[in-house]
Amino acid sequence: MKRVATTCALALTIAASTLLGSFATAAGQVVYRWTDERGNPVNSDRPPPKGVDYEVISTSSSMVRPVDADEGAVPLEVKPSPDNQFEPVNSSRPKIEKNPEYCQRARENLETLDLKVRIQMRNEQGEVHFLTEEERAAQREKALNAIEVYCE
Repeated sequence: MKRVATTCALALTIAASTLLGSFATAAGQVVYRWTDERGNPVNSDRPPPKGVDYEVISTSSSMVRPVDADEGAVPLEVKPSPDNQFEPVNSSRPKIEKNPEYCQRARENLETLDLKVRIQMRNEQGEVHFLTEEERAAQREKALNAIEVYCE
């Protein structure tokens, strides 16, 4: 019985230390971001191979530091400071170009939603159901937003 208790205590100790270690890692984590030789984006907790331009991203502050391939690996500093040249991340979204096809589809959707008929749609599970008045209003708002974005 004593051996089972010791084994359980050891297992709990290992689980607790692993859990605490993962919290400590997540609190001040740095992510490395670069593009591989095929043009695919890579995000990792380790720097890329030598000779690759990359960015160091501090997850606790959303700051980014570009690193030249010649500079090599940078220390795991998560707090931005003047000497490690972090820059704020530009969170603005790219400008969406006007699209006549999307515009036409949004206008057709709006016309259908404005008709006084029952409209069926598929939900997230793929099941067909009739739109409620609240869902119809939400879909109408989506169509108006799409018209604003995609139409001239």
